[in-house]
Amino acid sequence: MKKIKLALLIILSVIILAGCGKSAKEEFFDYTKKNVTENSSNDISMTIKDIKLTADMKDSPEANVMVTQLKDIKVTGSMQHDVSEKATNTKLNIEALGQKIPLEFISKNDDMYFSLDIFRGISKIASQFNSELPSDEKTLSAFDGKYLKLSDADTLEIDSKSATNLTKEFQKEVSNYFTSLDEERFTKENDVVTFKLTKKDVVVLAEKFNTLSKSKKEYKEFVIPDFDEMIKNLPKALDAKFNLNTKTNDLAVALTSTFDKKDEGFIDSIEVLYNYKPNDKQVAIKLPAKKEIVNVKEIEAILAPYLSDELDEELDEELDEELDEELDEELDEELDGDFNMADDEFKELVKELEKEDFSSFSAAESDELLEEYEPLLTEKQYKTIEKIFKNK
Repeated sequence: MKKIKLALLIILSVIILAGCGKSAKEEFFDYTKKNVTENSSNDISMTIKDIKLTADMKDSPEANVMVTQLKDIKVTGSMQHDVSEKATNTKLNIEALGQKIPLEFISKNDDMYFSLDIFRGISKIASQFNSELPSDEKTLSAFDGKYLKLSDADTLEIDSKSATNLTKEFQKEVSNYFTSLDEERFTKENDVVTFKLTKKDVVVLAEKFNTLSKSKKEYKEFVIPDFDEMIKNLPKALDAKFNLNTKTNDLAVALTSTFDKKDEGFIDSIEVLYNYKPNDKQVAIKLPAKKEIVNVKEIEAILAPYLSDELDEELDEELDEELDEELDEELDEELDGDFNMADDEFKELVKELEKEDFSSFSAAESDELLEEYEPLLTEKQYKTIEKIFKNK
């Protein structure tokens, strides 16, 4: 959870930078400042441009099918920001595995609401993987048009006021960091300003975030205890290329992640494209009505019958496994020492073994063979076989 918070704060703070002027660097900052100090409305999209498999997985049919499914994922939508009302509305449509899933966040001041219309799409996708999420119309309709208030104390495990204060301070740190960057990292060709963000930048910003989290008692819940391990587990390379058209204010971001072979994954690298394009759809941001807002306890009540059935099934499976283990143990006990090889069969076995050459066998290998025969032999038969192995 805290890793997600860190990633979101860094990504948002890269976009929320301050500055003014005429250089490529200052033009980039001027755009970002304008987006947070003035009302704005943008169409946004996300697509996976390319996925490269590791050398040992290039010919794997399963891996290639998965890559095709991943590359088919598309996200489109809009993001609206009302400065005077301190409100934002983000609406997205996710296309994945043949389903369209709506995703909506509405925020004002420190309050944030999450649309539960997403539940229908998730339920349909889950059914493709034999996951038994509720799919009956009565349950699904209970979520239609409803919103979960994420800022409720019983929903988030964080202090929203502390989170807001930390975000503001962190954005100042980020602004100072980017202001200190060399001018040559920002280039301009025609109307397009290009800026590249690297893994080194991400690590520096992450360190600044963790240091800031340790600076005040109210921020201690945001400190990442496994920080060094998290940094170690980042992709081998992270590159984000920002292309800003200063004439149209279109912003395109290409994020490329390259993974280390030691991660033992099947993906060598992945490139994701993000696009932000201004539109003229600015309308008043409407917060959910009181009757449209539900809390976690109400959601649990809706899902209670399903959760009860699921727990019963899990308990039945556990009991079945325990019963199977008991039966196996009983069978082993019955067989142990009682199911011995008949004398004529044993004589044939001895003849066959005496024909074999075990001289190249190590003591460990001989013992392993004896262990395999032991359950089928009487004590006298076992000693005969042991003698054959030892004498060869």
